[in-house]
Amino acid sequence: MSSDANLDYEVIIVGAGVAGIYQIKRLIDMGVKATVLEADPDLGGTWYNNRYPGARFDSESYTYGYSFSQEVLDEWHWKEMFSGQPENLKYLNFVADKFKLREHMQFNCRVQAAVFDETNELWNIRVSDGRELTCRIVILALGLLSQPTMPRVEGVDEFKGRSWHTYNWPHEHVDLSDQRVGVVGTGATAIQVIGEIADKVGELTVFQRRPNWVAPLNNSEISEEEMDQIRARYDEIFETCARTPGGFEHEPDRR
Repeated sequence: MSSDANLDYEVIIVGAGVAGIYQIKRLIDMGVKATVLEADPDLGGTWYNNRYPGARFDSESYTYGYSFSQEVLDEWHWKEMFSGQPENLKYLNFVADKFKLREHMQFNCRVQAAVFDETNELWNIRVSDGRELTCRIVILALGLLSQPTMPRVEGVDEFKGRSWHTYNWPHEHVDLSDQRVGVVGTGATAIQVIGEIADKVGELTVFQRRPNWVAPLNNSEISEEEMDQIRARYDEIFETCARTPGGFEHEPDRR
C-alpha cells in the first residue's frame, strides 16, 4: 500500500451538481482532503446544462433544497412552488459561495479514465487537461440523466433547420416566435417545453410514440408569509421526505 504522502487527494468527486456540492461540503467539514472535478465551465450539473423553455422542478421547491444548514434554510426564499432553472442554478451558486466550495472545485476537467491500482490500493484518475491524479476514494456524482440520447431516425442529420436536444439548449435566448416547431417525444422534459412554447410559436407539431398522462402543474408564487410558514415546518417536511419512496412530501397512492 502506498503512503498518503503519495496521494493528491483522499477523495475525488466527479461532478459539481446537486450531489457533488453536498459531498464536498460534508468532506470539508470532516477535514478530508478532497476536490471536485467538473467537465462543465461552472457548477450546477443538471441545472447548468438544462436551460430549455419551461425547465423547472416538478416537486415542491422547498423539498428539493439542502437540509444540512439551518442558515441556508433561514436565508433562502423560494420564489415559486415549482422553481424554474434560473432560480435553481442561483440557489446552488448561493450555497457554494456561502461555504466557499468553489475553492475545492476544478472546472473544465472531464475525467477520461479511472483505474484502480490494486497493489497500492489507490485510484489513478486521468483528466482531460492531461493531468493524472491519485486518490483513495472516488465518488461519482454524475446524476441519472447526464448524457443526452439522440433519436435514431434515418435522415435526422440532413435536417436543414435549427435543432437542439433539450440537454444542449443554447445558453443565449432563442426566439421561437412565429416559427414552425417540432418536438420529438412526450416525456417529462417535452411536457415542460410544450407547455411553455405552445402559445408563442407560429405552428407546433408534437411527435410521440405513445400517449402520455399529463396533469396541470398548478405552479404559484410563494409569498414572504408563506415562506415563513414553510420554514416553521422544515423539520416535519424533511422527516416526511426521508420516509417516502421518492423523497417527496407525498406518500404514494396505494389504491
